[in-house]
Amino acid sequence: MSDRTAHRPRRARVGAWFVTGLVLLGTLVLPTSPAVAAAEDPSWTIVPSSPTGPKGRKQFDYELAPKEQITDWFSVSNLGSRPITVDLYSTDAFTALDGGFALLPRSQAPSDVGSWIKLGKASTTLPPGKRSDMPFRLSVPAGTAPGDHVGGIIASVTERQVDKNGQRVEVERRIAARVYLRVAGALRPSAQVTAVEIDYANPVVPFPGGKMAVTYRVANLGNVRLSGKALVRATGPLGLRLATGDLIDLPELLPDSEIRLHQEFSAVVPAGVLSAEVTVNPATSTETLPSQSGSASRTAVPWAVVGLLVLLIAVAGYRWYLRWAHRRAELPVADLAGRVVQPAGK
Repeated sequence: MSDRTAHRPRRARVGAWFVTGLVLLGTLVLPTSPAVAAAEDPSWTIVPSSPTGPKGRKQFDYELAPKEQITDWFSVSNLGSRPITVDLYSTDAFTALDGGFALLPRSQAPSDVGSWIKLGKASTTLPPGKRSDMPFRLSVPAGTAPGDHVGGIIASVTERQVDKNGQRVEVERRIAARVYLRVAGALRPSAQVTAVEIDYANPVVPFPGGKMAVTYRVANLGNVRLSGKALVRATGPLGLRLATGDLIDLPELLPDSEIRLHQEFSAVVPAGVLSAEVTVNPATSTETLPSQSGSASRTAVPWAVVGLLVLLIAVAGYRWYLRWAHRRAELPVADLAGRVVQPAGK
């Protein structure tokens, strides 16, 4: 066998490994194309505008009197790569319990500023990357109560999706341009702390203390939207301060709305009676209002301290009993004949 013939199998093996390596490298570097490309989610915006396009406004702000009306513009833009049909309508706003800006669901008819807005069309179809500028009219009815009336102009897209049970459902995605209307008349700003609740995990060992959670609500009882600050303190008997929370900013609180806030303290000593004191400093866009407060209390028994006191009292009582028994044993006693008998050892 020649040397060339002897090296031929080795060369064949090397070539096979080389080809295999190229195939594996191709599978790692070159991704396979999906059989069906996933549909791109639609993307769109709605902003205050003008006949010639947006001018940088972020929301609609008006000050009108009853019977007044105004014409304005909004723009809807398709930011995606496929055509979309956008439904257009207006509705009322409120502050959600978690403090978020919320709008009535489509199924609920508006009764405030959302019903005073008249749009030129109920929907629009936009090609990719295109914008549509559309007018609307806002008319304030006669006899409208003064103060802030808040709503939004909504651009929504409804899509059919499959839920976890395999059922086809229609899902509406909404984007809104906020509308703030202040109707002329007497303004009555008013806030109130409506509820304070305490949840306390009482530890067996009182130090460094247990976890205390304070939940409270703040309501806007006036006709002007509010902001402000809030602070929570945890106190013990005689006003002894046990913990102080951070001074927080209140979210925007619309008229006739209520928010729920939460404050936690990680180490509050069970001092017998625990109190949570909430102080709210409400404010409008032009003035700061008088502070409002609320409080709640609950019992937090320091079990380790109570157990130690009980033990000390028991020990002291037992020692007293021993001394009393010893003294009693040393007292002279009388026998049946009335003769005094000294205790043994005397």
